[in-house]
Amino acid sequence: MAMTLRLSEADDRLLTDRARTENRSKQEVAREAIRAYLNDHERRIEDLEDDLALARYSLRRELGEVSYTPHAEARRALGLDRHTGE
Repeated sequence: MAMTLRLSEADDRLLTDRARTENRSKQEVAREAIRAYLNDHERRIEDLEDDLALARYSLRRELGEVSYTPHAEARRALGLDRHTGE
């Protein structure tokens, strides 16, 4: 799918200068910049999802919906405390 990127004159000059400096095409430089922008945007969304998960956990903890199980009890419940040789 083709896409037209419309730049201001100043941005076009910056893109042209960078392409010339790096001895690459303007299209190549633009594609790289767009890819970097999208990757950064994706990382920000993932960070927001992490923040939301932590906020939900904190809310559940404050509401008393979070309970803890001692390590030994968890191992027993999972059947992990069997002695070797049994």
